Amino acid sequence: MRAGVFVWGVQLIDRVISRNRLAAMVAVLLLASGLVALGGPRAYAAEITHRTYTNAAGTRSYYLHVPPGDTAGKPLMIYLHGCTDPEAQLADNGFSLTRIADELGFVLAYPIQTRDANERWCWNWFDPANQDRDTGEPSIVAGITETLIEEFGIDRARVYVGGYSAGGGMSTVMAATYPDLYAAIAPMAGGPHGMSLRPPAADLTGATIVASMGPRARPVPAFFLQDFADQTSLYPIGRANILQWLGAYRRAGNLTLADAPTAITTTADPVPATIEYYIERGCELAQFVTPLGPDHIGGGLLMQSASGLTLQRRMMDFLLAHRLTGPGRAC
Repeated sequence: MRAGVFVWGVQLIDRVISRNRLAAMVAVLLLASGLVALGGPRAYAAEITHRTYTNAAGTRSYYLHVPPGDTAGKPLMIYLHGCTDPEAQLADNGFSLTRIADELGFVLAYPIQTRDANERWCWNWFDPANQDRDTGEPSIVAGITETLIEEFGIDRARVYVGGYSAGGGMSTVMAATYPDLYAAIAPMAGGPHGMSLRPPAADLTGATIVASMGPRARPVPAFFLQDFADQTSLYPIGRANILQWLGAYRRAGNLTLADAPTAITTTADPVPATIEYYIERGCELAQFVTPLGPDHIGGGLLMQSASGLTLQRRMMDFLLAHRLTGPGRAC
């Protein structure tokens, strides 16, 4: 086996947190609160506009929500959906992240994949044709981002991208191709950069990320979420994802960050979860959240429905705490 290349397995979990320690945390959380149902308040009514963006790589529509007040100097969040019909998926859940956008004061956009580009509406994060700067889907997402920055006078130091499942995978691609555009990312239930699907493997040293970044390379802080019971994006894939990014941080920022978390806490809101913190020299480079109950669909609902507002707020609190830096710097 080549150095830094892993096939998914329980070894990836053991490198970061022992099974006994994880089992103990799971037991405490389950005894304290039980596995709660994904119920919650009704969807937040917010104004959503529908737009279209076109460049040489193609055309994509996107939904846009602008919080009340002057937009000059506000942050921007780009949220990338997972697979299955995204328009119905977002509309049915009431665009819940708009509530957090109004609370925290950021412009929010939801780019929409087309069925012509992928029969399941997935972002093609795994396709080498969509993994380079200024080409394919990365250029479209970046183009939407630049358009909104210019139109609304967005603070260029506070622009973020995140997503779930295929959207999480594409968030990783966006950070690797545009580290000079996005201050921090939220790759949730996605996959490592440059991942091979058959067999499932990836270079976890972070070298592929840093190579893609080129002279713009910098440690891009990231908020990870991986459901422990996910049967689609298996838990070891999430562990592989953060291990790859930790390697990229060390390479791009000359850091000595360990693979093990600096600290671990637990929560039961909105579901039992563990939260790992990765901190270097006072800079929080990553959080890794492990909800213990939901499957893949349930995890997606947490990030796109009123049931998961607490978790969505945690994601945005992490992202908004970071500002864009120059090459080699994380904070």
